[in-house]
Amino acid sequence: MSETQHSIVEYRGKRERGPCGYCSGRCSKYTHGMWAHRLTVQDYQDLIDRGWRRSGKYTYKPTMKKTCCPQYTIKCGVLDFQLNKSHKKCLKKVHKFLNTGIRSGTGDNVEAQEKAGTSTVAGKTTKERQKEKQEPAPGKGPDPTKPPCKKAKLLRLEKKKQKLAKVHQEGQAESHGLMENPSGNSPKSIDQWLKELSTENPKHKLEIKLVQSNPRSKEFDATFKESHSIYKKYQMVVHKDPPSKPSEQQYTRFLVESPLQPEKPSNGPRCGYGSFHQQYWLDGKLIAVGVIDILPYCVSSVYLYYDPDYEFLNLGTYSALREIAFTRSLQKEAPDLKYYYMGFYIHSCPKMKYKGQYVPSFLLCPEACTWVPIEACTPKLDVRKYNRFEDADKVDENGVVNLDEVLVLFERQAMPYTVYKALNPRARDEGDVKEYAGFVGKKCYQRMLLFRS
Repeated sequence: MSETQHSIVEYRGKRERGPCGYCSGRCSKYTHGMWAHRLTVQDYQDLIDRGWRRSGKYTYKPTMKKTCCPQYTIKCGVLDFQLNKSHKKCLKKVHKFLNTGIRSGTGDNVEAQEKAGTSTVAGKTTKERQKEKQEPAPGKGPDPTKPPCKKAKLLRLEKKKQKLAKVHQEGQAESHGLMENPSGNSPKSIDQWLKELSTENPKHKLEIKLVQSNPRSKEFDATFKESHSIYKKYQMVVHKDPPSKPSEQQYTRFLVESPLQPEKPSNGPRCGYGSFHQQYWLDGKLIAVGVIDILPYCVSSVYLYYDPDYEFLNLGTYSALREIAFTRSLQKEAPDLKYYYMGFYIHSCPKMKYKGQYVPSFLLCPEACTWVPIEACTPKLDVRKYNRFEDADKVDENGVVNLDEVLVLFERQAMPYTVYKALNPRARDEGDVKEYAGFVGKKCYQRMLLFRS
């Protein structure tokens, strides 16, 4: 049996009392982890469906009952995805900027913002002229430059009229929408929104390019310096990292290196499966990068970083919506690829709750390893941080451990653990191997090779 056909992992066991980045707890984060020398995309798909996640080549699984902030794997079903009001607002905002160059909400042309307030009349700026306006002295009567004050009763009446007019306008808009869509049951998809918001001659051109990061493609290497520069700027400005921390070495270890072995099966997407960077180019300038894994059943979001100068575009939300649209496009080529994984959902962390707004979303039950609609989970999470979401009688059949079926790699030979144990009667690792097998599940421990020295 050759190890070249298998994933190769090295189980590291539990990591206790690490610092938590979500609640700022110093010694309250608990995980189990393993170093992945190599992973097939199917094995990693099965691992994340049991609560694992990778950071570079290190894969980890939160110790849910013990950790301070339980992290539940969350996924969105892209075929039934529904935009909410804030998503639509984000799309409109970005495409208004792309089409017109105007930042939504300011009414100012972005290219001219540096000149705002400096236009001159008779050699004086607008601000200087405003300061020259004379105000009447106190007690000298009403300000002649302002309209007379209205009585409270009249103000209430005008406000009521405005409210009624707004309700009438919204009713007309809703009626118009129903006429365009008589069934009233099929809201526009994200693909339709993106298509309708685009124009033939936009003020700014946004291009989204997919480049393979492992193994590093020519396109990736050509943009490495630029990409790292944005990452460093993002980490320093947004996360307040010192300049020495986001080095090229740290960036490579965190967001470039990957254990995933690329595959291009005939029934898969044209780009294949593996690890990629999705680059956002605005007028030929790189402004954001979404790090993703393309797997047999999903696109898994790893990380996003962007140039803080473009924070006004809400790139966090916009990139997630574009990744959902991208997943939908891949599903047309690979029918089983129909989910968008957003990493972990932490109900106790306010900054994480936005992930539940991508409808429909599902949380992974930490005990049964089944997917449960988030609407059924949040009431339980409101009461306590850790919960079993699935029915009590549901058994995790994939979690049953049989040491005869656990594969290990010993002296470059793949073999069942029981054979390895016969060759090494002094080995005292049965407890660790059982723990590993229970965490990764039967599907994985029957295929992956657990390194033994």
